[in-house]
Amino acid sequence: MEFIKTKLIALLGLSDLRKCLLAEINQLRDDLEYLESQYEDTKYLAEDLESSITDVSDKTDSLETIIEDYKDELSGDIQLAVDDFNQMREGYVLDVKLTREVY
Repeated sequence: MEFIKTKLIALLGLSDLRKCLLAEINQLRDDLEYLESQYEDTKYLAEDLESSITDVSDKTDSLETIIEDYKDELSGDIQLAVDDFNQMREGYVLDVKLTREVY
């Protein structure tokens, strides 16, 4: 039975077709493995990018908090200086007298 099958395949020229199909299948397997590798690489890069974005976002939030703290601190310092100046000048009058010197 196997002998007849082999002869029929040979007579019909299917052995070359079979070799071509096997080669094509092997090529498709290699391509699929390559695509899987590319997918894993891309997935890793996407996760790394997402992590970097999260880090930058956290640093931005931290920087905004620091800036707000400095702004509040400076605003308080300026108000204190204004209050101190206003308190110092209470009760004082600026009197200016202009005199002309004759030569």
